[in-house]
Amino acid sequence: MSTTRFLSNCPRCGYVAEAWTEDGVSVNVRCEMCGYQGRLPHPDLKDGAGRVI
Repeated sequence: MSTTRFLSNCPRCGYVAEAWTEDGVSVNVRCEMCGYQGRLPHPDLKDGAGRVI
């Protein structure tokens, strides 16, 4: 699966952050405002059951 990049909200400060996923299950987030870098569940997943289309 190719890398998909999009904008998301930083979980720490709420500012717009760069996000990307390579597997469609988890998202890497990087915020330039507060310096947060981390991995989160993909926002399209609902209760971890599967992708919402």
